[in-house]
Amino acid sequence: MKMTKMLRESGALINWFDDSIHGVEIKSDIRSQLAMGCLEVALEHQKAIVLLISHSLYGSAFALLRLLFEAYVRGVWLHRCATDADLERFKRDKLGKSIASLTQDIEKLDGYDGGVFSKVKDKSWNPMNSYTHSGYLQICRRIKGTTIEPNYVEDEIVEVLNFTNAIGLLSALQIAFLSGSEQLPYSILKKTETFNQTEL
Repeated sequence: MKMTKMLRESGALINWFDDSIHGVEIKSDIRSQLAMGCLEVALEHQKAIVLLISHSLYGSAFALLRLLFEAYVRGVWLHRCATDADLERFKRDKLGKSIASLTQDIEKLDGYDGGVFSKVKDKSWNPMNSYTHSGYLQICRRIKGTTIEPNYVEDEIVEVLNFTNAIGLLSALQIAFLSGSEQLPYSILKKTETFNQTEL
């Protein structure tokens, strides 16, 4: 079964992250701390999604997809794009920037200009919102004939795991950049290549 295999591989990936990133040191400036906080939240959401799916709690797992993506995007933006004034606004929860604005800022940077962020947002943002806010896409997956119960298709669950693991890999890579380590980003990139060949 594809889902069983993906859950096993997802668990192994999470364990690898824990072994590779645990205890990593970053600068003590506010930019690094805020960015790292977002990326750590993203990795926690990744773990939560895998755990929820392993317990057949698919609705809650799907609801976390938007939060996972947002945490990663905010982490990258805070690290690479935010001005000092932006950081102060963020500390007051008064940033006032949409996810579209954050992705546009990121895609102006070298290495991020391939449009991947925009493509994910354009293709998946509305579905992610529907899952998070108990919209139709979430609720229609609770209807099975004449009963109300979880009715999620295995291929969709595998797709969610793929997306979750991809964002986890990207979050880990960003943490590696924050650490200033020369070896850690290389190790994560190698893991990304291996994972993509077998799972994504």
